[in-house]
Amino acid sequence: RRWSKVSDNLAAWEIREKDFPAAGDLKDQMKGLLRYAVLSPSGPNTQPWKFSLKDDEISIIADFSRALPAVDPTDRTLYISHGCVLANILLAAEHFGMGYDVTYLPDGPSGERTAAVRLSKKTAEAHFPDLFRQITSRHTNRKPFESRAIEEEKLEVLKSCINKDGFRLDILTDSEGKNRMADLLARAHKIQLGNKAFRKELASWVRPNITSARDGLPGYSFGYTDFESFFGSFIFGTFDMSSSRARIETAYMKASPAVGILSTDKEDKLTWIKAGVLFELLFLKATEMDVRFDLFSQPTAISELRQEMAEILGVKYPQLLIRMGYAEPAKHTPRRPVEEVLV
Repeated sequence: RRWSKVSDNLAAWEIREKDFPAAGDLKDQMKGLLRYAVLSPSGPNTQPWKFSLKDDEISIIADFSRALPAVDPTDRTLYISHGCVLANILLAAEHFGMGYDVTYLPDGPSGERTAAVRLSKKTAEAHFPDLFRQITSRHTNRKPFESRAIEEEKLEVLKSCINKDGFRLDILTDSEGKNRMADLLARAHKIQLGNKAFRKELASWVRPNITSARDGLPGYSFGYTDFESFFGSFIFGTFDMSSSRARIETAYMKASPAVGILSTDKEDKLTWIKAGVLFELLFLKATEMDVRFDLFSQPTAISELRQEMAEILGVKYPQLLIRMGYAEPAKHTPRRPVEEVLV
């Protein structure tokens, strides 16, 4: 019984294309799209989103009860994750032949709604590459990556997912470049994990491997055994693990074939949401090419380290640091079902 309860928190990933209510009414179809929306990535898998359905419109709503005041003080990664949610909704809508119209921040920048998507059963032209089938296989992969290089043409394809209208993806494959980013990451870990409030907040999202929780990061995401994972949250929250964590992740980054940095020319909520849309397309394209991603927002959350990163790259606002490479697929993290996030 325990095991069926455990796997239950991964049930959202088991969605099948044929389950979409193609012959259903618009409301059923909107719920069908949300089954793909909830599979989006978010910092420590907090899933800081809610949805409401009204007539022909899906509203994506920020759930600030799941915000991270110590880890993400400006809510930047929260808004980026909402962009990922929006991308998944639009990719699914296009795949199932639905037309749509998007309004960003429909109640202004201080409103809780980040986007409103009006849908119709009338097919519209596709705006995105067909990456729909990658939504259910996309995952963050914290394993060490293989040493083999990512082919140059794949790196060019990844850059082309982002490089437009004030958004940019730099990919570093040289040792010096990777080492500099690894050094920034190590310094960020020492500053942040050395801060008790930060550690406690992060620890509150660390779960045992055997858990029925539908959010947060089970220990297996960090490579913990079942036994170790029972103490993961306690250890994370109680002890300053910054040196060991920095050592592991710095080594992984230096050894990875490539490191990517997503940057923007502007810094506001709309830019963060749009960056999230492009980032999800990038992540899904990488998934299609079997390239794995491990993600870091730590160095970009500390202004002096972010400034240093911006100067190294010659960009304005670095948003995300991405470790890239080849590895066996990792296990998905839990997700809350649509029924739990509909208001």
